[in-house]
Amino acid sequence: MEVQSCSASRSMTVKGGAAKRSFAAALAVTAALALSGCAGLGNSFGQSARNTDTPFGNYLAGRYAGAERDLDAASSFLGKAMEQDPGNSVLIERAFIVAISAGDMDEAAALAEKSLETGGEERLARLVLALSALKSGDYEDADRHIREATPGPFTALIGTLTRAWAAAGEGDGDAANAILDTFKGRPAFELFRSYHAALIAEYLGNKEEAEAAYGEAMSASAGASLRVVEAYGRFLERTDRADQAASLYRDYEALSPDHPLMKANLARIASGKKPEPLVTRPAEGAAEALYGLGSALAQESGLDLSIVYLQLGLYLRPDFDVARILLGDIYERAQDWDTAIATYEGVDKGSPLRPNADIQIAINYDRLEQTDEAEERLRDLQERMPGSIDPVVALGDIFRAQERYAEAAKEYTKAIDILGEVGPENWSVLYARGVCYERLKRWPESEKDLKRALVLSDEHPLVLNYLGYSWVDQKLNLDTAMEMIRKAVDQRPQDGFIVDSLGWAHYRLGNYEEAVKHLERAVVLQPDDPVINDHLGDALWKVGRKIEARFQWRHALEMKPEEDLVPQIEAKIEYGLEAAGARQRGEADLPEPANGTEDKGA
Repeated sequence: MEVQSCSASRSMTVKGGAAKRSFAAALAVTAALALSGCAGLGNSFGQSARNTDTPFGNYLAGRYAGAERDLDAASSFLGKAMEQDPGNSVLIERAFIVAISAGDMDEAAALAEKSLETGGEERLARLVLALSALKSGDYEDADRHIREATPGPFTALIGTLTRAWAAAGEGDGDAANAILDTFKGRPAFELFRSYHAALIAEYLGNKEEAEAAYGEAMSASAGASLRVVEAYGRFLERTDRADQAASLYRDYEALSPDHPLMKANLARIASGKKPEPLVTRPAEGAAEALYGLGSALAQESGLDLSIVYLQLGLYLRPDFDVARILLGDIYERAQDWDTAIATYEGVDKGSPLRPNADIQIAINYDRLEQTDEAEERLRDLQERMPGSIDPVVALGDIFRAQERYAEAAKEYTKAIDILGEVGPENWSVLYARGVCYERLKRWPESEKDLKRALVLSDEHPLVLNYLGYSWVDQKLNLDTAMEMIRKAVDQRPQDGFIVDSLGWAHYRLGNYEEAVKHLERAVVLQPDDPVINDHLGDALWKVGRKIEARFQWRHALEMKPEEDLVPQIEAKIEYGLEAAGARQRGEADLPEPANGTEDKGA
C-alpha cells in the first residue's frame, strides 16, 4: 500500500465530501439548456421549460441527475416523462441506460423491448435481451438477438463472445470455436479469443483444447491477467498439478504482492481441496467477457460505459466480487462516495476480497466526513484480522490526512510491530511514520525512519523529496539534499510538490533567480497549494518583484493554509519579508498586522 505524499511543510491529503447539488439548482441549469432545443424529442417537448412538470422538463432533469450519477432521481424524472410521452424513443433510450447503470436489469430488459418497438438505438437493447436469454438458458434466442443487432465496435466484441457462449450452452464446441475464430488476425481481440476458447473447452470437458488455449491466453497476457491466472490455476489444480498452480500464483504475487485472491488460492492448495472451474455455465462466461471489456474501458477513462458493462456482468453473475470491487473503484474515481459504499457492501462476507471492500468502505465514510464510522469499521477489522497491517495503515492514513499526526504515528507503529521486520515491500509505512514525526517536530525519529525508507524503497522519489526538503527547510546537509531533490525531479518532473522542493532548496542556498524559475513552474503544476504560492512570494520578494510577491502571499492566504502559517503570511504582506522575519524573531517591535488585505506598494 503506497502512501500519498508531498513536501514536508504541507498536509498530505486533501479531503472533502462530494455533496450532491439540489435538483432545484439542477432545474435552473436546464432552463439554459432548453433554449437550444433537443433534437429527436417529440412535439410535446416544445412546451416551455419553465414548467418542469412536462416531458421536456423531466427529461432534462433526468439527464442532469444521470450526469450527477443520482440514478434514483434520474429514473424518477425519466419515468414521469415517459408517462407523459410513452412512445418517445429518446426518453426510453435514456431511461434504459439509467436502469442498466443502476443495476435494475428487470427494468432494463423491459425498456429494451420498448426501445426495439419504438425504433430507438437497438444495439445495446439487443445485447441486454441476448444476455437475459443466455441467463435463462434460451441459447437460441440469445444467438438470434446478437445476429439481428446492428454491428458496432463494442457490441461486436461482446456480441461475438455471447454467441460463442450460446453455442457452448447448446453443447456445440465446433460452432463456438468457429465464432471465436472470427477474432483471428485481430491482435486487440486475441486475449479475449484465447481466454474464452479455454473457458469454453473446459466447460465442455475438452481438457486438451483447454490446455492449449490457456497457454495461448497466458502468452497473450504475459501472465499479468488476474482472470487468466485464476482460471488456468484452477484448471491445473483440478488436473492434479497443484505444484504448477502454486508456482503460477506466486508468479502473479510477484507482480501484485499479497493479492488476497492469490493468498486464498495458495491456502486452498495447502488444504488439499480442489476448486470448481472459474466458469460453470454460459452466463458466467459472458460475465467474464463483460468484466474484461469494463476493466479495459475503466483504464482508458471510459467510466460511464465501463459501469454499464460491469453492471451487465453482475446481472449475469451476482457473486462476481472482482467486478463489484472494480465498480466500487470507478464510483470512487467519480467521487460518488455513497454509491461506492453501497457497491462494496455487496461483496460477499466470505470473499477473500471482503477485507479490501471493508477498508474502502471506511475510507469513503471518512471522505463523507463520517470519520467516527470509518474508525469504528477499521477498529473492528483490526480485531478480525490481527495479523494484517492493512486496516491499521488505513486508519493511520485517515488520521494523517486530518493532521492528527500523533494518532497516525501510533497506528503506523502498531503496523510496524505487526510486521516485526520491515522489508522493501512495506517501506511506505516507515515513510508515513517519518512524515508524522516530522510534523510533530520529533526530527531525530523522523530522520531515522525516512533514511530507512530511502534505502528500502531504493530511493523512491517521494522519500528523496521529503527527506531532502526537510533537510533544506532546516538548513541541514544542503548539498546532499539538493542532489536528492534533483533525483526526485528527474523521476517526477510533473510533480508540483517535488519541483517546489527544488525551488525552495535554491532559495535556501541564496540562488533566488533560480528559485523563482522553479517555483513559478511548481505553481503552474500545483496552483492550489498555499505553501508553494507562499514560497514563490518569498522568492519574488528577494529578486525585487515585491508587488508580485504580495500578490502571491495574498493568493496563499485565500487557499486557507495551516493555522501556524497564517500570521507569518499576514506579517509579510503588512511589513515585507525582512521586517516580518525580524518581528518573528523578536528583533523588531511591530504591531499585529491588520488583516493582510490592504494594498501595499513595493
